[in-house]
Amino acid sequence: MTDEARFNEIVQYLSNYFELFFAIVVGVTIVLGLVALLLRMREVSFQAISRVAIQNILFAVITLGQVLLLVGIWYLFWFNYYHPAAVIQFPEDILANTSWVKDDLKIYYINDNRLQSVEITGRNKQDVLVAVDPVKEYHFSPDGKFLIVVTAQEVYLVERNTKEKQLIDSWGQPGETGEWKGVIGGVRWAPDSRHFCYEVARWSPYSSQNHLYVYDIADKQKRALASPTRRISSLYWDRDSANLYYVEQEAKDTSVRAYAFDVNVFRIPLASLQPEFVVRIPFEQAGIPIKNLTARGISLFLEGDMFSFSQGTLRDILVSDQGKSLGVDEDDHLYYVPKKWFRTRLLRIKREARPSVIERHAYKGGELTITQIRWIPGGRYAIILHRYLGLLVIEPATRKIGLLIAAKGNAFGWYDKNAQLRAETSSNQ
Repeated sequence: MTDEARFNEIVQYLSNYFELFFAIVVGVTIVLGLVALLLRMREVSFQAISRVAIQNILFAVITLGQVLLLVGIWYLFWFNYYHPAAVIQFPEDILANTSWVKDDLKIYYINDNRLQSVEITGRNKQDVLVAVDPVKEYHFSPDGKFLIVVTAQEVYLVERNTKEKQLIDSWGQPGETGEWKGVIGGVRWAPDSRHFCYEVARWSPYSSQNHLYVYDIADKQKRALASPTRRISSLYWDRDSANLYYVEQEAKDTSVRAYAFDVNVFRIPLASLQPEFVVRIPFEQAGIPIKNLTARGISLFLEGDMFSFSQGTLRDILVSDQGKSLGVDEDDHLYYVPKKWFRTRLLRIKREARPSVIERHAYKGGELTITQIRWIPGGRYAIILHRYLGLLVIEPATRKIGLLIAAKGNAFGWYDKNAQLRAETSSNQ
């Protein structure tokens, strides 16, 4: 490493921890100020004391250190605000690969009828599952050992290490005639990674069918839930993987009621799969009254959604676990904030003239060509999904950016073994 590179690394480190550095400078300044004040209160000649103290090496070192700290503070401001690095030229500065990335994260993505994976360094690209129909979504088990892959007509269970696949269900029937259509959805893993539930719906111009199932990986068996009187919108596992829960909302007249909804909570024990009423909870909004359920000893497993990825779902993660931030400013620049200080512009995002569902884009020239920004686990790198170029990997601290996957691909995701722990910690707080 050259002296210039080492110096820039030190400056970057101090910039990242500017708050701590600034607190040290303020603390030292306050201490020196108090010393000077005490000298004056004792009516001791400061000039006389200074003439004697200057001859003392310790005082000279303290004085020099204070000057250096003040100069350091000034330089960090100048370096970050008055002498910022040049904006990345897009796409001229994009590297052709990501072999420079020092991480072993495996990224999964959907490519038509294939679920594929590739290491973030660009190595070991492979097919996880090749289906007959287009892949719609995939779900990691909480322990990371399995994948549920849902296609337009079927649902598969894939063992991640061996790539062994097993067809679980399909809404189509062999040899069936007629104008049947269908969809598979509602996939949710149990916390024990042994069970998962899903829904199979199919319909024709003359009839419709809707069934809910629980699948046991160990026994390789699916069991149908007893049909309730009303359609279930979403099922949720409890943290013991012993029960499924669902809720029904009943809107109330707020002119005579203090709450807008009555939330009816139902339990489906895994042993019987028979729905049973649990409690009715007055609630101010349509949703799941998490705190009310927790107070009643019902703890739902909600962290499973972070292991699920589907087409058309763009999930931005703009703040890393270490507190670093990425975002887009009012002038369409992608910016980076190491901690809380020194926002730096990284690159200018172009727009394209096309209809937008976001109102403010309509008068700013169209949609942004970057559609997704996500920090990866570890907080050193982030991925950027470009509408035409494909998936990019950027290291904001060094302003390095490279192309991982060209154009094709969507629903980019990965298994983060620490995600559930962070979510549980945040929920407890």
